[in-house]
Amino acid sequence: MEFLPVFLNIRDRKCVIVGGGEVAVRKARLLSRAEAKLHIIAPQLNTEMQSLCKAQAAVVTIGAFEPSQLAGAVLAIAATDDIKTNIAVSVAAKEYNIPVNVVDEPKYCTFITPAVVDRSPLVIAISSSGSSPILTRQVKALNETMLPARMAELATLLREFRDPVQESLSNFEDRVKFWEGVLDSEIPELVYSGQLEQGRDKLAARLTNKTAIDSTGEVYLVGAGPGDPDLLTLRALRLMHKADIVLYDRLVSDEIMLRIRPDAERIHVGKARSEHSVEQGKINQMLVDFARAGKRVLRLKGGDPFVFGRGGEELDSLAEARIPFQIVPGITAATGCAAYAGIPLTHRDYAQSVRFLTGHTRDGKLDHDWPELARKHQTLVFYMSLSGL
Repeated sequence: MEFLPVFLNIRDRKCVIVGGGEVAVRKARLLSRAEAKLHIIAPQLNTEMQSLCKAQAAVVTIGAFEPSQLAGAVLAIAATDDIKTNIAVSVAAKEYNIPVNVVDEPKYCTFITPAVVDRSPLVIAISSSGSSPILTRQVKALNETMLPARMAELATLLREFRDPVQESLSNFEDRVKFWEGVLDSEIPELVYSGQLEQGRDKLAARLTNKTAIDSTGEVYLVGAGPGDPDLLTLRALRLMHKADIVLYDRLVSDEIMLRIRPDAERIHVGKARSEHSVEQGKINQMLVDFARAGKRVLRLKGGDPFVFGRGGEELDSLAEARIPFQIVPGITAATGCAAYAGIPLTHRDYAQSVRFLTGHTRDGKLDHDWPELARKHQTLVFYMSLSGL
């Protein structure tokens, strides 16, 4: 490693930024997120820096940089477009034994600022050691995409219980097993789906009664979309990686199936017209039985589970059996096919409404209001209609 990754506590500590332009603003924003006491030095400040300094109650010095201005600082950043000034900041900071960063000039730096993925209190720092800021930015984007937005809430919840767990479990290995069990349980997904209080209650119950944990699993009703893995939602991907058992339909593509956890059990329950490999009632019961056995069950359907996907019937069975579940919508065939074909489902001039209709019913008879459907300025989308129309 060229640089040692460390996290500094700079709360209420003097941090000096030399510069008043756009780059200096970015650095000031970063330091202010860590609640630093900002000291800004520059001949002039742009409008954004002026607003930031006012909001953060920063100490501002309008004028040229002087080495004595670094006295008492815990770090310094040079962010001007004048290389001589930047070098002067670097030299002075080193004389004061203050860590210094000169933007885009690694050879004058004693530290570099990483790209940050902020899910405080969970923080991920990413660096290419100054070799490629663009690569660093792309890696940051990947992490931002894959980490749930509510991971900050989960990290805060875990911190809330850290001391109680330490008091309750004196043995280090017992604490490790406890936290591993928490993170492998349904608690993270409860938090990610906005059910923070339920997650807190579950965590408290685990700590209070460590031997009698509810062993009921959970069912994920997930829409796999039209078949392109890039069109899966982030939550769908996350649950595909968590599931112990996968019940999947005929229309789920091989490319989608490759995203499932490799060691997960896979059960094909697909249907074609008049050819049901597994009856719907049995599928409903399988979901309930697997969840009662403590499994995380992924019910993976092509398109969206609630658009002609019989997801409602499965949901009824789960609710009746009091099985925890999550619903993840997918891109339904109508929107997927229309997008691929470049056909808008609605258009300001030609189609002010859109209807999704089935072309296949239980008794084989279609009882649509055909005169109503023949009206202008609407788009009709028929599902499962090759044999019914």
